[in-house]
Amino acid sequence: MRSNSVKVLPLLIPFVVLAFAVGLAFADDAASAPKDTVKTTVKAATHAYVGIAKCKICHAPYFKSWSVTPHATTFARLKPASKEDKNPKCLKCHTTGMGAGGYDPAKPTPDFKNIQCEACHGPGADYMKMAIMKDPAKAKAAGLIVPVPETVCVKCHNKESPNFKGFDYAKYLAKGVHKVEKAQAAPAAK
Repeated sequence: MRSNSVKVLPLLIPFVVLAFAVGLAFADDAASAPKDTVKTTVKAATHAYVGIAKCKICHAPYFKSWSVTPHATTFARLKPASKEDKNPKCLKCHTTGMGAGGYDPAKPTPDFKNIQCEACHGPGADYMKMAIMKDPAKAKAAGLIVPVPETVCVKCHNKESPNFKGFDYAKYLAKGVHKVEKAQAAPAAK
């Protein structure tokens, strides 16, 4: 019996060494990753979406100004005849939080249709409390994205979109995605 284990042991050693080396390689990657990148990735996975109805309670002027932008009507541009309103490739950019706790085509989730607040500013459950929103550092630590970087925009404004005609972040930033002034005479979105 002992002679069989002695024969098997040399065969197992390379596998043990390989498993140990792979473990070290992954440990080195995690240790060398920028600390804030790892923290942000973990944090982002824990935030939950609350929907535009909650955002507009405190941010009525911004909601009103958003309602006159193309982002406010992106879902309506999907063609049901082509089943775009069911296609995950379309829904990821015409809704908010698709597949991440926001829009769900299997349930009624009207607060997540269109590109609304949380699509750009991040899921709001952890920063929506007044005590947190009044403190910009706390709000950002709780997931608020302000200012909105180009990386957020180009998740949808890219060559994967069949209607892509180029995207100039600086131009759109200067123009303003939803300026409050635009909202003065605008009707509110429903």
